[in-house]
Amino acid sequence: MFNDLREFIKQVEQLGEVRVVEGADWDLEIGRITELVLSDPKSPLLVFDKIKGYPAGYRVVTNFLNSPKRLSVALGLPLYDKEVDLVKAWRDLIKQGFKPIPPVEVKSGPVKENILVGDDVDLFKFPAPKWHELDGGRYIGTGHMVIQRDPDEGWVNAGAYRVQIHDKSIATIHIVPGRHGRIIASKYWDRGLSCPTVVVCGEDPLLWRATISDIPWGESEYDYAGWLRNKPVEVVRGETVDLPIPATAEIALEGELVSPEVETKIEGPFGEWEGYYATGPRPEPVFKVKAILHRNEPIITGAPPTVAPFDYEFGGYINRAAFLWNELDKHIPGVKGVRLPPETRSMMSVISLKQQYPGHAKQAAMLASGVYGIGTAQMSKLTVIVDDDIDPSNMSEVLWAIVTRCDPATSIDIIDGCWGAGSDPRLDPEKKKRGDLTCSKAIIYACKPYSWIKQFPPAIKSSPEVLAQVKKKWGKVIFGEP
Repeated sequence: MFNDLREFIKQVEQLGEVRVVEGADWDLEIGRITELVLSDPKSPLLVFDKIKGYPAGYRVVTNFLNSPKRLSVALGLPLYDKEVDLVKAWRDLIKQGFKPIPPVEVKSGPVKENILVGDDVDLFKFPAPKWHELDGGRYIGTGHMVIQRDPDEGWVNAGAYRVQIHDKSIATIHIVPGRHGRIIASKYWDRGLSCPTVVVCGEDPLLWRATISDIPWGESEYDYAGWLRNKPVEVVRGETVDLPIPATAEIALEGELVSPEVETKIEGPFGEWEGYYATGPRPEPVFKVKAILHRNEPIITGAPPTVAPFDYEFGGYINRAAFLWNELDKHIPGVKGVRLPPETRSMMSVISLKQQYPGHAKQAAMLASGVYGIGTAQMSKLTVIVDDDIDPSNMSEVLWAIVTRCDPATSIDIIDGCWGAGSDPRLDPEKKKRGDLTCSKAIIYACKPYSWIKQFPPAIKSSPEVLAQVKKKWGKVIFGEP
């Protein structure tokens, strides 16, 4: 198991999935290269070095989890090539039950190789990219952690809330209302205080997975990462804030998040996770940076939203699918596979189900459409139920099931008034003005009608078991495989 981002990169190098890009410009070029690479199913981890205007060694890493194998390495699982197998393994891990392993504080760590305070604080020291053409500025925080402590309960939260640079020591942090980080910050603001905050730009990928997981209120992402690693995360105390910082982090920005009633800066626009600029520039709370800690030759981890077809990283599709599958298993029998296609930005879920009784498919669909906290309740526009002979990770099979097993007049349910978001590009402008951020959902029953399932015409496709036998016998001849 790796202990930091650098060890993770070395392990991925051994898999042949790392490419070093030298001489790219932080101004759009890094973002465009990242987007281009994600159009390939074999998208490698990218290490950008010798970035224009910056010394060698000041690097940006993107696509760090954008393959099933890299996700397997990050989670400490056997190497999987097939996405649905990885989802199943992740689900099995979740089923064991979360047993928190709190972090341990150490005296020092690599993150404190350089400590900058006062006039030495300069956010432009690092090659923070401008990711998309219409972005309002440079974003140092996309694949990062924002660390805060609840002032009432004392637990530490880590969330991924985008961070834009405005000046040498001034940034903004965009936190959607309702997220844990916003609730915590508001507790300080209500008392007339600024919220102590640390932004980590270059944590190990296991911490990143924990950060973007939908962990319940009151449970720390540090404890969750410790459980996944089966050993505690080592942390150091901040220099100017009383917060735990990953000892092996690349960069840590210490400071305070000021109440929006005291000071704001215009943030954005930024290419949203749905793939559009659905919201414009807006005032956001100011993050005043008091100190910067960083390793020698530091690395920024970047996970900008894209609409590329093989972007697994930003949306956490694997762990969200695993959480959904686990939740379905608690209430619904016969679930054989779950997938949130990355092409749909978590707004579509596909569930493979072995139907066992009338209404079984609808029961599964309704539960999947409304489960809170795992990325399938808010802004989930489509839920597709397929039979157990359909591989949910194979969109060709899913689409075939939709066009051959769904009768549009009787096999689609529409549910209105569902949990939406202001960043929804399809949200009617008049609804948005009224503060009505609800959306509708469609459930597509792309499965054989249970009432006459035994009369449904048999498919011509061979079973996976039969095809596996054929591959074993003929694979070397037809694919060059042993």
